[in-house]
Amino acid sequence: MAFEVTGAIGDHYNEAGGVSSPLGEPTSDEQDAPNGGKFQEFTGGVIYFTLPTGAKTVYGAIRQAWEAEGGAGGRLGYPTSDEQDIDGGKISHFENGSISYSIADDAVTVNA
Repeated sequence: MAFEVTGAIGDHYNEAGGVSSPLGEPTSDEQDAPNGGKFQEFTGGVIYFTLPTGAKTVYGAIRQAWEAEGGAGGRLGYPTSDEQDIDGGKISHFENGSISYSIADDAVTVNA
């Protein structure tokens, strides 16, 4: 089944490289998220959108930690940045904190 990727999520997906990006193929249609947001699942991650934060991508271990904290409806809220490279790992910023990933330790740290 083919899933459509449209609107702000579609724009963000296409800017990231679409199917050839780490997100890969869409695996769902756009769905409702907490507090008036939207999200769409892909083979390699997820894109969340709200008007205040825009469309942002969450991947891998950071995504797992964020979802364990309640995801968009949890204490960290919506992502405010895409995953970014930092010295020795990755970080994603959220409305109420951040989550970093250390490659050396294969561990995440939640800062809320």
